[in-house]
Amino acid sequence: MLGIKRGTKFIGLPWVEFVHTDDIAVAQKLLRRKVPASKPLALRLASRDGHEIEVEAFSASHGKGDGEVVIQARDLTARMSTGKLTREAADRRRAEGNLRLAAKVIETTNEAVLIADAKFRVTSVNPAFTEITGYQPDEVIGKKPTFHKALRKDKTLFTKMQEDMEKQGHWQGEFWNKRKSGEDYAQRLSISAITDETGKVQQYAALIGDITKRKQDEERIRYQANYDSLTELPNRTLFLDRLNFDLARMKRGQGKLGLMFIDLDGFKLVNDTLGHEVGDLLLQEAARRLSECVRRGDTIARLGGDEFTVIMPDLEDPRNGSMVAQRILDALAKPYVLDGHEAFVSASIGITVFPDDGDSASHLLRNADAAMYRAKDQGKANYQFFTVDLNEAVKERVVLKNSLIKARKGHEFALHYQPKLAIGSGQVTSVEALMRWNSRKLGAISPAKFIPIMEESGMAMEMGEWVIRTACTQYRKWRKEGLAPLRVAVNLSARQLREESFISVVERVLKQTGVDPKSLEIEITENMLMSDSTNIVVALDTLHDMGIHISMDDFGTGYSSLNHLRQFPIDTIKIDGAFVANIVSNTEEIEIIKAIITMGHSLNRRVAAEGVETEGQLSILKELGCDEVQGYYLCPPKPVGPLTEFLQEKTAGDMPKPGGQPGRAARRGKKAHIAEV
Repeated sequence: MLGIKRGTKFIGLPWVEFVHTDDIAVAQKLLRRKVPASKPLALRLASRDGHEIEVEAFSASHGKGDGEVVIQARDLTARMSTGKLTREAADRRRAEGNLRLAAKVIETTNEAVLIADAKFRVTSVNPAFTEITGYQPDEVIGKKPTFHKALRKDKTLFTKMQEDMEKQGHWQGEFWNKRKSGEDYAQRLSISAITDETGKVQQYAALIGDITKRKQDEERIRYQANYDSLTELPNRTLFLDRLNFDLARMKRGQGKLGLMFIDLDGFKLVNDTLGHEVGDLLLQEAARRLSECVRRGDTIARLGGDEFTVIMPDLEDPRNGSMVAQRILDALAKPYVLDGHEAFVSASIGITVFPDDGDSASHLLRNADAAMYRAKDQGKANYQFFTVDLNEAVKERVVLKNSLIKARKGHEFALHYQPKLAIGSGQVTSVEALMRWNSRKLGAISPAKFIPIMEESGMAMEMGEWVIRTACTQYRKWRKEGLAPLRVAVNLSARQLREESFISVVERVLKQTGVDPKSLEIEITENMLMSDSTNIVVALDTLHDMGIHISMDDFGTGYSSLNHLRQFPIDTIKIDGAFVANIVSNTEEIEIIKAIITMGHSLNRRVAAEGVETEGQLSILKELGCDEVQGYYLCPPKPVGPLTEFLQEKTAGDMPKPGGQPGRAARRGKKAHIAEV
């Protein structure tokens, strides 16, 4: 059988010498049999020429000596090839191999495997079961599986599991369970019934997976898709989803719903001056305060930037919306202490009501937005309800925003100039550059309308540089035309001063236009300076060291003190026109202006007053010792041509005759500070 010619030469060799290497373990079983005759085992022998020989081997005790065994092997190769013998022995060997492989896989898999009997009591578990659940085998064998209790708590899930097992013999689902330590974990469970030939359940096999990380990842993705990461409020996506849900509910129940659109007044200034980190802290605090002002069933969302919304379903009386709005205004107006900085913002709120003002989410949102802008137009820090006439305002705003994009390339912007005069001699000391927009399609647009939109559209930095360059270029022309030296003043925004490249922009413009730095005046508002004194002063010091004249505009509207003014590189203090307006009839205003002038002179600062509209105002300012004046009574803002004529006709030492239309209505919207761009 083995192709051996001389058997004697193999006497003394191990039995396994004649066995195929993959079947040595099977062959060794024959040597360990102590019974008179063993059951046959299928294995392969190896012939001398390398062929495999399929055999059926038996073993029995020899009886002559202790441990001696007789092995009988029947060659099955020929008989199997002719179909004379079934392959039961070979199949049995392969089945045993498959079982060994399956056991190895179960032993090493990362998922828990649990086998239970027909009464659903655990008979065995693999090592992964202990790793996932924390239970040792002896703690669960003979008992109900650990997931059984968790399933029974969810009646719907448990019923579904029973139904699927009865109908299909299989069920899988996901739920939360507890480890032995008490820690919660997400579990994916798959159970299959193992039946006999008659369909009777013999065992249950359960596969258990730990999907906690996947569930956490899914929850994080869901959260990121629906919530604002900074304030943890619902974002625009979730806001619209809840608004549509509440609207559908209100339609069914014929209820009312209020929608608020909230915009923070002054946030941009805080963000630009104190930095984005402080701005983020302010938004977080504002979100917290908003949450304390509304009912439990209301939804607060952050749409983006400094814009928030409040959904108020089941609004019994629309007037209740005004009470909520006032609570919000009061809460947001309180001082913010942020990373060592104190900041102040207010809010403009627009309110619209379903179904009175609209019946769709987009319609209501548009209405609330329009009402919010009406609140800003009314002086900010207030709330306004939507009215029908606001539709036109919304349309106008959209048209202006679209037109602004084309206006810069179409050269539709221009500068007008308003002189500032020495009150004693009447000499023009400087001219202030003010932005104007004359649209080819829309005509002249008020700065009060287009400058806020310009801020939103991101054109502030570009247009700020354009104003400085245009003003310096014009000043150079005036000097070439022989006009007397003066200063040309431009208004700066906090964002420009915080921009690292701004100083180099000014240096480049002055060099390219050939203007001496002493001929340029920069105006910055008091509120802007006070909101970020540390960062702004660094930039102003650099500009001042270059020889540029620095003025503090709108003085009296902020929180400046004598000590503050001593620290700032300020050459001129400009008294806000609101104080000048009533000095003829209000003695308190006179005392305020007198105190400002005295304080300014004590610090060797020049003091100018803006908004001079009458001869009486001019006379009082002169008596109080004000150094310079500016206003419609003296000269309104004029285009380059008329202002050039004004400067040419002006004689040194003579106070000019009234050159504009005095009165508050005439000066509304006259000034377009680049600080507001």
